[in-house]
Amino acid sequence: MTKLSKDDYESVPNYSIDLSRKEDERGLLSSPPDSAYDEEHALQFMDDEENKSDHRIPHRHANENHWKGHIEEHFSRPELVRDCILGLSDGLTVPFALAAGLSSLGDSRIVIYGGLAELVSGAISMGLGGYLAARSEADHYVTEREREAREVDLYPEEEEEEIVELFEPYGLDRASMEPMLVKFRENTEKFIDFMMRFELNLEMPDPNRSWISAVTIGVSYLLGGFIPLLPYMFIADTINALWASIFVTSLTLFIFGYVKSIYLRPAQALIGALQTLAIGAIAAACSYGIVALVNTNTPQEGA
Repeated sequence: MTKLSKDDYESVPNYSIDLSRKEDERGLLSSPPDSAYDEEHALQFMDDEENKSDHRIPHRHANENHWKGHIEEHFSRPELVRDCILGLSDGLTVPFALAAGLSSLGDSRIVIYGGLAELVSGAISMGLGGYLAARSEADHYVTEREREAREVDLYPEEEEEEIVELFEPYGLDRASMEPMLVKFRENTEKFIDFMMRFELNLEMPDPNRSWISAVTIGVSYLLGGFIPLLPYMFIADTINALWASIFVTSLTLFIFGYVKSIYLRPAQALIGALQTLAIGAIAAACSYGIVALVNTNTPQEGA
């Protein structure tokens, strides 16, 4: 029988870590669910390289592994939500007020034709307004970035001092911020990005923001504006159609205001719903009253 030398023993791989790992794995598999052993060692035996990054506390994707952790719940596209709210609120209010006002004339065809004309023109106008607003925002950002780039190039010391002033209220002095300033001196573009974001509170707009805003506002206005006009398309009597339009639109305004407030002000969702309903009701009542007053004081032909 051949005897092994010391060198032979040294050449044998060390399996102590792997063996202990196997023992822990067997203990983990045989432990009852939700036991202390299970909870303590659950994170130690994820698949090697693929799951190493998942050992951290879950943040946004906690549902993938059904882990309990902190989940960020913020709007990823607040500007899109803002455009939808703008289009829907105007679409529900303006055509509703117009239809109510034209109803005082007593002819459903006038309400339908006038409402559709306003609906199309209003959607186009609102969409163009959103497009121009987004383009102006993008142009403003480009102009301010060019101005900031010149200031960083000509007056770097003053710009660095502005950074220090920005963070002084948070207890940071120049010495503690020097490593960051060194990085900014090495990368001028990052310096400019920082000043745009934290000094001017400006972020680079989405290059597709203009047409997305136009389509979102226009389509939202169109969809919202059809709701007050639908009863007039199916009910011949103008007064009955008006009451149906008031009911349907009021219910829609209340639901829209409530849902909007759930996302923006959850604690005041009911108040937000009532405010949205009140705005639409006041606009419709004023429109109806003005048209009825003008129609009453207008002399009839042949009188």
